[in-house]
Amino acid sequence: MKKELNLSFRACRGISLLLLIFFLIGSLSCDKNDDDNNGSQNPIDQLPPATQTGENTAGCLVNGEAFLPNNGSIQPLVLNYLNGEDFTLGISREVNGSLYTIRISQFNIPLQEGETYLLNTEFTGSPSSAQYIINTFPPPSPNYYSTNSMVTGELTITSNDFNNAILSGTFWFDAINSEGDIVEVREGRFDIQL
Repeated sequence: MKKELNLSFRACRGISLLLLIFFLIGSLSCDKNDDDNNGSQNPIDQLPPATQTGENTAGCLVNGEAFLPNNGSIQPLVLNYLNGEDFTLGISREVNGSLYTIRISQFNIPLQEGETYLLNTEFTGSPSSAQYIINTFPPPSPNYYSTNSMVTGELTITSNDFNNAILSGTFWFDAINSEGDIVEVREGRFDIQL
């Protein structure tokens, strides 16, 4: 009888130890990203939320990868909105000594909340354009991508709070370089207090 109890005790202890190991493995594998979106591997989760409260944030996806301003660039986030008509948004990031910039321009048009504007021209002398630029190379260059009449995008103003100097919106565009390569910019958003 004593021998049977001893074997039963060892079997229970072995099963308990095995269950504890499985529990710990399960806990460790589930814990990594449940409470922390900053560590998320999903690029869309790395972008700031699309707010309209003057958070001074911006971001987008470039070819499916998160693109966020960083302090390595001289001016990571710039918004100019002059005379209620001339709008320029710049989002820049520095990576391994290279400067990457998203630029959206809308000239000679008062921006209205809830309106969507077509980005369908090149930057030079254009009223409505978007660019993706690597190391500030001017056109023509394989590092300069721009919208045109065939490769386009859209800018939507989600908030134009003049009294609080807040301008917010969303954007997307495709841009082409001198070699015919296209960059895809998606899920863009900005929320800036001037």
